[in-house]
Amino acid sequence: MCSVIYFSKLKRFMDDVVIVGGGIIGASTAYFLSKEGRKVRVFERDPTYKNASFPLSLGGFRRQFWQRENILLGKFAKEFIFQLPDLLETKKNGKPTVSVVPNGYLLLFDKEKAQEQYEALKNHKACDAETKNIKAEELPNVFPWISSEGLETATYTDSKIEGWVDPHMFHSALKNKAIEFGASFEKKEIKNLNEIKAKIIVSAAGCWTKKLLSDIPVAPQKHTVFRVKCPKHIPEMPLTGDLSTGVYWRPEGKEYIAGSPNSIFDSPNLEPEWNDFEELVWPALAKRVPAFEELKLTGGWAGYYDTNKLDNNAIVGKHPKMKNVYLATGFTGRGLMQAPGIGRGLTELITTGSYQSIDLTCFSVDRVLSEQKRKEPYVL
Repeated sequence: MCSVIYFSKLKRFMDDVVIVGGGIIGASTAYFLSKEGRKVRVFERDPTYKNASFPLSLGGFRRQFWQRENILLGKFAKEFIFQLPDLLETKKNGKPTVSVVPNGYLLLFDKEKAQEQYEALKNHKACDAETKNIKAEELPNVFPWISSEGLETATYTDSKIEGWVDPHMFHSALKNKAIEFGASFEKKEIKNLNEIKAKIIVSAAGCWTKKLLSDIPVAPQKHTVFRVKCPKHIPEMPLTGDLSTGVYWRPEGKEYIAGSPNSIFDSPNLEPEWNDFEELVWPALAKRVPAFEELKLTGGWAGYYDTNKLDNNAIVGKHPKMKNVYLATGFTGRGLMQAPGIGRGLTELITTGSYQSIDLTCFSVDRVLSEQKRKEPYVL
């Protein structure tokens, strides 16, 4: 009898779902799970999100990927983001202010990278991604501000289905709605998953995943972003990634922000790599957009990607060696745009035992542990 009573008390004090990590992936997962009636606690090591990936990102959402599942996650991101005011309205805060710029994504390829993109376009077509292929000689007719020197082709979406969103607003809206559904967010650093007593544990620890699960090949990868000013302002410019140099940029108010192709694994600090601007970024920008020859550096910052060192793809699903542990990590700079689909998918897996909307089995933990790589060539 005593053992039965003891077990009953133990079960009573066990949480339903605990999510480790309250960034954009953790907040999205908390939103979808609590919406389904699960009792969710989110443990956050730093509620200021000072070193989290999402607030230091460019906020982009796109569907231009190689893998079918990444394309579909990008499509769902657009659907979700465009419905934010209605989906994430709360009694306390009303409808969240939406700051979405649907200027599209423009990806540029030289001859070396073009063939790979032609293959990717077959998957785009199969997923109805609405991507247009623009040959290099036609680019100046569509984008008069661009130089096509050294390019073979480009891909673009012009139907207001790609762009960028304010990362802070997006995260705050997800978190507030999850709280209204009953989730709690608490400041607590977890150093070992054995500390947690819960029916379900979701590790959404991002860059710090390896501290909790040593067999998962995710590491912090520092990327630097520069803020620049140019006499010529092109507000309609899409978020542009030049795959011939790895430099990417977009408008930001009356200025522009541009990312360096250089990255550093396991950097102990987030000090921007200032030399990258003169050595890598400015030359690439001036070559591709002649007006950028007159740009001036006005600032910059650095942030971490939670990079899957195996193949840059997400790691999502149940850990095969831990009966109640699920993962959502390794997004390699795509966490914000994949957060809605990942949160929904994990909720389906946890509540029904299988994926119902987009089959994310290809991102399984098993795949990573057995080192089965999946192609996803472009990290921006």
